[in-house]
Amino acid sequence: MASIRNLNDRMQTYIEEYRRLTARLSETGFIWPGHIQRRYLTCGKPNCVCHTDPEARHGPYAYWTSKKNKKTVSRLLRPEEADLLEEWIKNRRKLEAVVRHMKGLSQKAANVALKLQEQEKPG
Repeated sequence: MASIRNLNDRMQTYIEEYRRLTARLSETGFIWPGHIQRRYLTCGKPNCVCHTDPEARHGPYAYWTSKKNKKTVSRLLRPEEADLLEEWIKNRRKLEAVVRHMKGLSQKAANVALKLQEQEKPG
């Protein structure tokens, strides 16, 4: 079994890493659900070149898509909306990555904390 000193060192390392992660959380800006997709489309004019030449399609048009009440919702965005929401979606993904890291670190810390409790019990 690992020594108490080794376990305390590991726990201290986990605590320091956890504090760094919580600091990253406080730096996170606004967040937004879903994702943005940019599409090039053909128009309704039958003689338009966009129907025969994929390089001449119209766009890009930005669409935001997310789930709301278990249903997929989509919305066409203006360019300035797309730019703003894209940044907020990136923030959300960073936040989720930090939280995943925190969960994994918490699992490791729980294992060490339980071992420390076992070793500190008398008898």
